[in-house]
Amino acid sequence: MKLHELQTFVTLVETKHFTKTAEILFISQPTVSVHLKRLEEYVGQPLVLRHAFTTSLEISDAGWIVYQHAKEMLFQVEQMTQELDELKGFVRGTLRIAATHTIYEIVLEEMIHRFLKSYPEVSIDARIMNHDQVEQALLHHEIDIGLIEGAPLASRITCIPFAKDRLYVIGLKKLSMEKATWILREEGSAARQALTEWMRKNNIVPHKTITVHSNHLIQQLILNGTGISALSERLLEPFRTSEIYDIHTETIEERTFQFVIPKDHPSRLALKWMDIVL
Repeated sequence: MKLHELQTFVTLVETKHFTKTAEILFISQPTVSVHLKRLEEYVGQPLVLRHAFTTSLEISDAGWIVYQHAKEMLFQVEQMTQELDELKGFVRGTLRIAATHTIYEIVLEEMIHRFLKSYPEVSIDARIMNHDQVEQALLHHEIDIGLIEGAPLASRITCIPFAKDRLYVIGLKKLSMEKATWILREEGSAARQALTEWMRKNNIVPHKTITVHSNHLIQQLILNGTGISALSERLLEPFRTSEIYDIHTETIEERTFQFVIPKDHPSRLALKWMDIVL
C-alpha cells in the first residue's frame, strides 16, 4: 500500500468517477484502476461495488473504512511535510478554507490578503459552504479551517470568535409582511434558521417563499422589490441612503463569526492563519 494509491482512492470516493479522478491527479484512467486494484488486493476486500448497467460507483463498507483512515494518514503526511519545511525556513503548502456565504462574500478577501503578505508561498483553496457543510468538511479533513456564523454542534471542534454581526429584516416599505414574498437562504444556512425562527416568534406565515444561495442575490432581490429578507448589517449600505426601504431597527439575531478547527491535530497552516488575521 502506497500513499499515492491512497490519494487516488480518496479522490475516487469524493468524485465517484474514474475519469474525473484521473483528471484531478494528472494520471491516466487505467492508472486509477491499477491503484484501486492494488489497494483491494492489500485489504483483501472490494472497496467499490461496480454495477453492470450503470457507470456510477458505490463505496463498500470496507471502502468507507479505508477512506476515513486514508484521509487521516494523508493529513498527517501533509503536516509532517510542512513541519519539515519549517525547519528549513519555508512555510508553504495549501490552506483549505471553507466559509459561510456572508463571511466569504464580505470578510474573507481582506483576511486572505493579509495572510498571503506574510506567507506568499502558501496556496489558498477557498470554498463557500453553509454552516452544516463546513462542520462536516472539517470533521472529514476536507478543509483545514472553517469560518462560520454561530457555533457548530460537534464536540470535536474548537471555536475561536473573531467578529460580531447582526441580522436585520429589510424590504420595500410598501410591501406587507403577510402578503410579501420572503426570500430565504438554503437549508442548513444559519441565516435561514435565524429568519424562520424570527418569523415564527412574530406569527408571520409567508404567503410565498423563494430560496437562494447568495447574500448578494438576496440584496439585489430586495433592491428591485421582489421581496423581504434578512441581511447582515455589513450589506445594508445601499438601503441606508434611500427612504423607500424599511430596515427593522430590532435586530433579529446578534451572531458571532468564528474560526472552527479540529480539537485534535489542527493543521499548522490553520494556526498560522489565525495568528495573522486575528
